[in-house]
Amino acid sequence: MRSWLVTIAIALKVGDGVVLGADSASTLAAGSQVLNVYFNAEKVFNLCKGLPIGAVTYGLGSLQNRSIALLSKDLRERLSASGKWELKRNQFHVKDVVERMREFFYEERYKKEWPRQLTDPATGLERDVYAARGFMVAGYSAGQREAEVWTFEIDPSGTAAITELFPVGHTGIEAKGQPEALLRLMNGWSPRILEGLVASGIPLQDALTFLRSQAMEPLVQSGMPIQDAIDLVRYLIEVTAGFVRFIPGELSVHEPIDIAAVTYHEAFRWVRRKHYFSPELNPPSPGV
Repeated sequence: MRSWLVTIAIALKVGDGVVLGADSASTLAAGSQVLNVYFNAEKVFNLCKGLPIGAVTYGLGSLQNRSIALLSKDLRERLSASGKWELKRNQFHVKDVVERMREFFYEERYKKEWPRQLTDPATGLERDVYAARGFMVAGYSAGQREAEVWTFEIDPSGTAAITELFPVGHTGIEAKGQPEALLRLMNGWSPRILEGLVASGIPLQDALTFLRSQAMEPLVQSGMPIQDAIDLVRYLIEVTAGFVRFIPGELSVHEPIDIAAVTYHEAFRWVRRKHYFSPELNPPSPGV
């Protein structure tokens, strides 16, 4: 059995910081059979208490029978303890954190479980299969006043890659998991339209040029206050959850919604977060 975060995960970068958000659905599957869908998965993480850095995850939901949420807290212990993994307030770089995540999740854990053998029903031959998973990591490198957003992704071929999402001086939004509804909303067209145009004989580049020329009203502005960026992320997740609710299939995107903001002066701050315990009766321990 495997847990999948078939999800909507969003990173929105504006001039004042980055907002990370995700839904809470996780799918438990055995092969192609869905056994259950749960609505309490944790997908947004505080990577090091007190530092301006956080992450949101999507794809494979567990490794070594432990959730990615729990493993992320194990990683946070390493990043907070003295030694070669320690994040020092005045020295760390966001890319260094992403590279440590790659070592922790990919080298130490993922490669011990994947690939797995799958029998092709058509040929009866076995082949290697890999599970895709990823993180978007956002934060401020020591001494820098502009936020960075990076991805660490393992693709269906088992290759792990690190990429910077937004160049210096650029803002924008990235959605992972199930972005169909958001692409329709923000671009004005579905990727299925592009596929149909190409299938009809129109060259890919010509189809892209035409579709991208149909400008839609921009939702993201670099000068947005961080609260408005938070409101936009919440709205986009709600739109996706509503879309998934009414299309055929399981509820693979579902509330509650978790949102955090990463800013230079306030570091990582939860904006909206579910709890499986009452905060009034059980105050969170340091580092949670």
